[in-house]
Amino acid sequence: MGEKKDIRSRISRIVERMRGAPPYVAVPTGLGFVLGGTVLAPLPVFGVWMVPLGLAILAPHWPGAERLSRRLHWQRLKFLRWSIRHGFVRVKRAERKGDERAPDAEG
Repeated sequence: MGEKKDIRSRISRIVERMRGAPPYVAVPTGLGFVLGGTVLAPLPVFGVWMVPLGLAILAPHWPGAERLSRRLHWQRLKFLRWSIRHGFVRVKRAERKGDERAPDAEG
């Protein structure tokens, strides 16, 4: 679990650094991620994950990318909720420490 959190924090730091980059660096990089994610989607390492990353990098430099990024995020959440509701995705709920329930009374 710690390794996954470390990777996410590293990716978010890279995205923040690229968002603060000058437009002549961030725009080609973001467009490269978006185009690479669409063209190279069938390959195992490259794929659809590159599109939202490219849009996140482009967002401060291009208003259309920001709107599209928000719209894709909302659609992804709607699809995830639909998938959970219809049984395509299972959600494992973790028990919280202070959430002990009283045992059922038998008999």
